[in-house]
Amino acid sequence: MRSEPVLEPHEIGTYLDAADWLIEVLGGAELAQAWGQPSAVARYSIGGMAAHAVQGGVVRLIQVLQEPEPADGHPTTLVDFCGPNRMAQPDDDDPLFAVLRAGAEEVALEGQPALLESCRSARSTLAVRLSTIPANRAVSVVRIAGGVVSLRDYLRTRVLEVVVHGDDLVASVKGCDAPDPPPAAVEVCLELCLELARAQLGDRAALRAFTRAERADPDALRIL
Repeated sequence: MRSEPVLEPHEIGTYLDAADWLIEVLGGAELAQAWGQPSAVARYSIGGMAAHAVQGGVVRLIQVLQEPEPADGHPTTLVDFCGPNRMAQPDDDDPLFAVLRAGAEEVALEGQPALLESCRSARSTLAVRLSTIPANRAVSVVRIAGGVVSLRDYLRTRVLEVVVHGDDLVASVKGCDAPDPPPAAVEVCLELCLELARAQLGDRAALRAFTRAERADPDALRIL
């Protein structure tokens, strides 16, 4: 019997490179000094945003792989998966966002060294596990009852999570001299953002948003 295909090395490498970039950002002395200050994201401290990046982008991936694979879930597109996560306003009181924010702020109280070690440990675990799990392994979708996406697609959303929230940290810390995120990870993010924008707006409206300020909603391309 033939085994199911696993993730391609470049898919795993792109994700791990993004996680390594986040670790570099998290380890900055400027970030440690500003830990309790407000971040560039409404209602998050810098430490809270750091914890959210690690929890959502790295630790959560380990958690879903430790859960039993859903046996009877129905396939869900990334558009359906990501669509409900678009914030209407920066201070959105969506219950899920509030829970995630509170949890992240609680984790942040443990401090930068503990969070950095948690991220490094999770990254090391994933470097081994991701190469052993079928790429089409079903992953449950939180917002859609019974919905699942493949591990391959879910991994793309984790790259987006890591890079976007890592950039939130860079934007939050004055004097942060972190390098740019890895180009391959940014490419994954932009491809996913374009897919979501086209589904959300339609192709013509998405094109206008890229090319015609006088005919486009200035907020049109924001997909999260």
